[in-house]
Amino acid sequence: MNEGQGSVKIDKKIFFPPLVLVSLICAYIIKYPEAGSATINKVFAFVTGDLGWAYELFVFANLGIILYFIFGKFANKRLGDEKPEFSTLTWLGMLFSAGTTGTILYWSSMEFYFFLTAPPFGAEPLSPEAWKYSLAFSFFDWGISAYGLYVAVGVVFGYFFYVLKKDVFRPSTACEGLLGERVHGPLGKVIDIFYMIGIIAGVATSIGLGTPIISEIFTKLSGQPRTLAVDAVIILIWTVIIAISVYGGLEKGIARLSNFRIYLGYAILALVAILGPTAFMLNNTFDALGVYLNDFLRMSFYTDAHLGTGFPQNWPIFFFAWFLAFALSTGIYLARISKGRTVREFTLGATFSGVLCAFLYFAVLGNYSIDAFVNNKVDIGRIVEESGGFRAAVEIWSTLPFSSVFLVAILILVFISTATSINSIAYTLAMVSSNKLEKGQDPAKWNRLSWAIIIGGLSLTLMFLGGLTPLQTAATAGSLPTMIIMAIILIGFFKTAGKSWGEESDKQ
Repeated sequence: MNEGQGSVKIDKKIFFPPLVLVSLICAYIIKYPEAGSATINKVFAFVTGDLGWAYELFVFANLGIILYFIFGKFANKRLGDEKPEFSTLTWLGMLFSAGTTGTILYWSSMEFYFFLTAPPFGAEPLSPEAWKYSLAFSFFDWGISAYGLYVAVGVVFGYFFYVLKKDVFRPSTACEGLLGERVHGPLGKVIDIFYMIGIIAGVATSIGLGTPIISEIFTKLSGQPRTLAVDAVIILIWTVIIAISVYGGLEKGIARLSNFRIYLGYAILALVAILGPTAFMLNNTFDALGVYLNDFLRMSFYTDAHLGTGFPQNWPIFFFAWFLAFALSTGIYLARISKGRTVREFTLGATFSGVLCAFLYFAVLGNYSIDAFVNNKVDIGRIVEESGGFRAAVEIWSTLPFSSVFLVAILILVFISTATSINSIAYTLAMVSSNKLEKGQDPAKWNRLSWAIIIGGLSLTLMFLGGLTPLQTAATAGSLPTMIIMAIILIGFFKTAGKSWGEESDKQ
């Protein structure tokens, strides 16, 4: 990959609107933090509350599409006539790690406590009913409903790449099946702009959650207090790393770091599973899986309209929105690595590899944290109240044998995960906002760097307001247009592929 001959020009109608909008939002929040905080709360309440049912319906309908891809007339269709690019084992390994960032270390360690002390379905805090859902609801939040959002649209992109032979890097192109030639005009520009805003909001949420983990580990090891300045320095370092990788030709180094963080994550899980309460981890995992499977429909349509506790809005609907923000870009990635696979093979592999990866984190780190709480190894409640959930997670990890080594390893894992995430998203945004990229041609370096700076700036601005709500709002607000775009893409696919691709089954 190279920038080709001459400078790659930007598409000004796509490049500037999201750039200006995000910059104005950051400036407004910094200048008027109280008004900005109030606006964010209203937006979050509207999207997750008033429109919560729409997210749940979309996610459930997406599961229906996945089942159709497994058992319907497309199941034996192949994504291209070529042989698979990767061996099945390598391919599954790549799928296993797709869509999971370093923030899962935090969620898998702390979710149980939030569910236990503010449980769903009107249960009393710390009651047997609350314990019942403390891990089971994590399996729902990170299960087939969430990861399935990457898969259905991934099939569609695979169809575009390997059957229609179209190199789709703008989502507007994939909307042509329903919207026709209009996607090549102003309507297509609007679709691509909303897609960019959604993905910026999603990655800003990931950075905003990853930064405190690193800050808290740094303060734990150094004894220095955590401040906004520490968080700002961490985000600045990420941006500098991206700049060096872009201008210094270190892309291969970034790719190697990405592979390294995968192995590092598995090593951490393996060691915690061996050193921790292994029997309890296995027993509680199977118990939670039973609850998850038994109550799946109840969890899927839970809006809490009567009690109004805010549980579904703060948790499953937020996670659906967060996954949605990355759905198009992750779907493209999944399709890119799945050439030659059947639709059934792709759907099963991509769905359950991602789910298994997430479940392993919760089975190991989640149960380790539960054991630490039950046996009073860490006063999680006091720490959360005084210093927040991120500090509590670090204190839990500090109870591990060789805790300093583990903390450094986790710090490295989250740091690399977030750096590679910023790099890939900045590259994606630069591709979408470039004008007439040739095959194999990279977007301009300054274009990629611009998006890295914007992403870092928005992340820091949201953290400036404090608390989790600003980060949740970014993901939920940004995901709304993405959900609409996905619906257009999926409907268009069935409208066109149903006629041209699905009439006859492949002969095996």
